[in-house]
Amino acid sequence: MDDQESDLDTSAAQDVAVTGGSMMSDTTRAARRMSFNADALTYQRGRPRYPDAIFDLLTERCGLRPGARVLEIGAGTGLATGPLLAAGAHVVAVEPGESLAAILAADLACDRLEIIVSDFEAVDLPGRFDLAVAATALHWLDPATSTAKIAGLVRPGGWLAAWWNEFGDRKRPTLFRDRLDEVYHDLLPAETGYRDSRSHVLDTDRWCGQLTTGGYFGDVSVEIIEWNQILTAQTARDQWSTFPNIAELAPPKRAEFLTRLGSLVDEFGGQVADPRLTVIYTAQRVHSSP
Repeated sequence: MDDQESDLDTSAAQDVAVTGGSMMSDTTRAARRMSFNADALTYQRGRPRYPDAIFDLLTERCGLRPGARVLEIGAGTGLATGPLLAAGAHVVAVEPGESLAAILAADLACDRLEIIVSDFEAVDLPGRFDLAVAATALHWLDPATSTAKIAGLVRPGGWLAAWWNEFGDRKRPTLFRDRLDEVYHDLLPAETGYRDSRSHVLDTDRWCGQLTTGGYFGDVSVEIIEWNQILTAQTARDQWSTFPNIAELAPPKRAEFLTRLGSLVDEFGGQVADPRLTVIYTAQRVHSSP
């Protein structure tokens, strides 16, 4: 199951560049990549923060520190940008969505943040960075060319870090997820239940291969952080609204899905602890070009 950003439940499929095991077309990838910009405020409300452990790891391993120059690919509304700035870094944030970038600027504007509204593939950036990061974004880039472009922007000895929040964990099944699969079965019957699905972010062979292609970056390390997100009916509706397969439903079916989702949370007492994983890949820029 790969038609998702990071949800093990294909029925909550999100924003990844492959569908049913085959690569999305460039047109589909571009359309889904920009879908979040259409309702940027809901995206800001619906997407959870990344665990502090991610930024601790970047500090301990990847040189995140005061004064570090960080390139952020696909910054969105700033879920990763804020902690990077809090660590004292100078951040160049590349974000193709104008509405998302506007929220980022309104919330986090400072003299250490430069926001560039552009596709990463098209942007022309000067200088070398100490660290390049892609938070729930790398799957939107062309796997054949993106690593080389990133490598050209990271200094020798610098780092690349890519991570995703995984919205669900089939190793920690819950009654809420089982009941939610019933909703999916009714409204998105073609999608695999979460107990039988596997997310692209856990495909370590795929990502290690992509990050080391061309020999620009060395061995890849992979860490998986387990946590739970507390959902209310409103936060659940906001979050699922941002998943492309839900957004692409016909309006009556989308409304029914979100209504049933919120009612399901209410049935569980108004709050649900929903399992999450955050999976991070890190690799160091080699000192000599291939």
